[in-house]
Amino acid sequence: MSTAADDHTGRLLAGRYRLTERIDRGGTAEVWRARDERLDRDVAVKVLGAEAEPAFRERFTMEARKAAAVSHPHTVTVFDEGQDGSDAFIVMEEVRGRSLRDIVAERGALPAPEVATLIRQLAGALDATHQAGLVHLDVKPANVIVDGSGNAKLTDFGIARAAQDSDERELVGTARYIAPERVEGKPVSARTDVYGLALVAYELLTGQAAFVGAENEDLLRDRLERGAPHIRSADPGLSETADGVIARGLARDPDRRYPTAGAFAAALSDAVNDPVTRVLRPIIASSSRRWPRLDTLLALGVVLAILVAVVFFFAKFPAVTVGGTNGTPAPTTTGVVSGIPPVTGMKLDQAIATLERTGFHASWAPATTTQGGACNVVSQDPAAGAPAARGTSVALLYVSGAGKDCTKKSD
Repeated sequence: MSTAADDHTGRLLAGRYRLTERIDRGGTAEVWRARDERLDRDVAVKVLGAEAEPAFRERFTMEARKAAAVSHPHTVTVFDEGQDGSDAFIVMEEVRGRSLRDIVAERGALPAPEVATLIRQLAGALDATHQAGLVHLDVKPANVIVDGSGNAKLTDFGIARAAQDSDERELVGTARYIAPERVEGKPVSARTDVYGLALVAYELLTGQAAFVGAENEDLLRDRLERGAPHIRSADPGLSETADGVIARGLARDPDRRYPTAGAFAAALSDAVNDPVTRVLRPIIASSSRRWPRLDTLLALGVVLAILVAVVFFFAKFPAVTVGGTNGTPAPTTTGVVSGIPPVTGMKLDQAIATLERTGFHASWAPATTTQGGACNVVSQDPAAGAPAARGTSVALLYVSGAGKDCTKKSD
């Protein structure tokens, strides 16, 4: 590749991969959509030009080997790597979709249930990466592709390295997403990627990066001196519980962070589905400190009013008799473990009704895809059949109804 502006459409790499369309370009590498003429399938090919420095070429070759060692539904699969003339290339699974960076640029902050689902998917990919003995080191929205069904795929293992290797030859990566221990030249671990995942969650929840400004030494120094901001400083409407989860994920000391990406994702999901945190806590926390006795009475009054409202609400319904003459079964006991019903493919209102009828709660958010029909549910998390206690919240992603309220009863 003699210059970055060269058009290589139609070029055949290694006598096998036909380049058809350039997808992305950065630095000395380009990503192309291509056709594997031997296996007759579409692939993505990352091509490194001859002008790349030797150190970069070494990392590029290692990327293929490291990424191939990780097998998970939410990582981009590497099929092959090779050399064509002076150009090195990596052949990967083609994922038709958009990066989280582009999605946030267009939509801004995403609904919290959708964020929780995406973070759980990425956490699974990172845990698989760590089990393979690798640390990704470049977790950021630009390295996550979301397909038309709302499935996230982690890509770009270009600077990943073995977890036990503490020899940081050079600080590589985007400054605003580099963990503090890397800035200080300390060893990296799975918790380094937890920090990156927490930065992604911050950006998805608030619609803006945690660290902004020029990507230089000042930005890195500022991170060490001041630490990460809180999500509620960007959006006071976000819950205190979620704020605490993100803050722990972004702790400067790696030992204070969650030990695994999965643990962080589970805590964030719990925080997103915590109604007490989202509703009651801001009311109580906003009370004046000048009158502590009045503050306590106000808090008790709020709780008492809620209890009275609940009693009157349920008093309107007839009591259900176990084994009654009408054959109505007894209500399911909260906490009993059961399989989550399948609701993917249903209209959103039907899915909500099905979950509530079987003792589960539902949260929902529009998906990034427009395929599947207006108001249709395209994914659920946890998946159908997964064992869960009654009262568990199930996150639903659905196709937007183009102005229609999808929670209303379908025609």
